[in-house]
Amino acid sequence: MRRRPRLFRWLPGAGVIAMGLVLGCGPGQVGTTNPSTGAGGAASGTGSAGDSGNAGTSGDAGTSGSAGTGGASGLGASGGGGAGGSTSGSSGGGTTGAAGASGRGGTTGTAGASGRGGTTGTAGASGTSGAAGRGGTTGTAGASGTSGTAGRGGTTGGGGGGASGASGSSGTAGTGGVPAPTQCTLQNHSGNGSFTWYNFAQGTARDGSGYRTACGYYGTANGTTDTVENIASMSPAAATYFAAIPGNNGFDTKSHCGECVEITGQNGTKIIATIIDECPYGSDGGNTACQANAGGHLDLSKTAFDRLGYPTGNPSNTNWRYVPCPVAGNVKVRFKSGNNNEFFVENVITPIASVTINSMTASRQSYGAWHVGPAITTPATLNLTDMAGRSITVTLNSGTSNQDTGRQFPGCL
Repeated sequence: MRRRPRLFRWLPGAGVIAMGLVLGCGPGQVGTTNPSTGAGGAASGTGSAGDSGNAGTSGDAGTSGSAGTGGASGLGASGGGGAGGSTSGSSGGGTTGAAGASGRGGTTGTAGASGRGGTTGTAGASGTSGAAGRGGTTGTAGASGTSGTAGRGGTTGGGGGGASGASGSSGTAGTGGVPAPTQCTLQNHSGNGSFTWYNFAQGTARDGSGYRTACGYYGTANGTTDTVENIASMSPAAATYFAAIPGNNGFDTKSHCGECVEITGQNGTKIIATIIDECPYGSDGGNTACQANAGGHLDLSKTAFDRLGYPTGNPSNTNWRYVPCPVAGNVKVRFKSGNNNEFFVENVITPIASVTINSMTASRQSYGAWHVGPAITTPATLNLTDMAGRSITVTLNSGTSNQDTGRQFPGCL
């Protein structure tokens, strides 16, 4: 799967980068009366009795009538008594009328009748109980792992307490979702950086109408512009930006497959390329540039090299470093064609460091696939751990086409 041994080429290039109401009660009411004073008896020469005074009428609020004036006395006759007090006042009992002053020889005035008590007000009607509050329904959970909106609570009944609202139905659980970023510690290269460029037609293994790289990635070519599936493609990366890393002794650097590098060009442009291939030297091939700087050299895609603005091939003292990959979407998996015990894991944020499948530990092959001894029964459970020590679980189904697992590793801080 690795590229055939070849020499690098140098070409110039240039480019620019782009990223409830309660009712009350009323009082009872009593009719009012007006008070009057009883008149005294008239004087008589013959000693006839004085006329009795008229009784006083009732006063407001139980006020007693004033006393009748005593009649002037006739000889041996008694004066009429003063009238009594008034009848009822409102609410309270009327007070007793004061006795009339006696006329000379007259009899004592008759006491006034007591006032009548006021009637009691009618009690207000009781407040009716409030209508039952309606139970809120539980909100459904949001798509992609976001929380569902809360159900709205039932309103309180007016007046008395509302009856209990019915329980809301359970929300549907959310699926998927993007996990929060975590800290990622990535190794860096040693030595000064240097670059050459290549394109697939120079020796990459053919696979149908396309090409298969040493890390197992599939690509297509259009002249010297090569495009690769399942690699970092969000700016400043692109599906046409990739790199081959120096490798020897059966691709001893295959652990970097799927890792990304950030490269700074002579023109100040920064791009991100995905490592998808081996630049072979020694026992694996004869690329002298990769052998001369095995710790710092990268063989770039022609498109990536041109974007950096170097006027000549193989510039030295260049800058690059390992970075998390700005991939789009989820981790992709698929079986290797013709093998029921090998599979690929691609489109990752940092390289995959270890894999178990149905509790069996898989090993990385020199052509990028993960291998176990027996045939794999599907659906198979893959536990993936990346270079930064984060783990996720995905499912591998049968078939050699790319399978979207619906899961992705956390981003890196």
